[in-house]
Amino acid sequence: MRRLQLPGPDPGSITVANLHRTVRAGDFSISRVAQALNITSAHAIYLLSQHPVDWSPPRFRHTQQTAMRVGQWRTWYEQDHLSLQDIADREGTSLASVRLALLKNDVPLRPAGSYPGRPRRR
Repeated sequence: MRRLQLPGPDPGSITVANLHRTVRAGDFSISRVAQALNITSAHAIYLLSQHPVDWSPPRFRHTQQTAMRVGQWRTWYEQDHLSLQDIADREGTSLASVRLALLKNDVPLRPAGSYPGRPRRR
């Protein structure tokens, strides 16, 4: 199979990591990517076809990640008796995100500080 020959710089000189860093979610265009990498638009299109980028806005990606993690959060909450704040801290997310995700998935929430033997946060 022959490699694509484009005029200008070699597309192989652009690393995938650099390409993906250049594409900012929600604020991109082919011409901006090409300009930032000092390549032609044809190069940018070719590279993005070879190494696709998740074009979803950050909020959508965060929602997808939450949906994938809610099963684990439920286990930690119901079986391991972690608090909502402990789960949020462990996952690097907000208390509100954990609380809302568990409520949306029909997990009954216990009153704050209600688990016996669990020290209260100060």
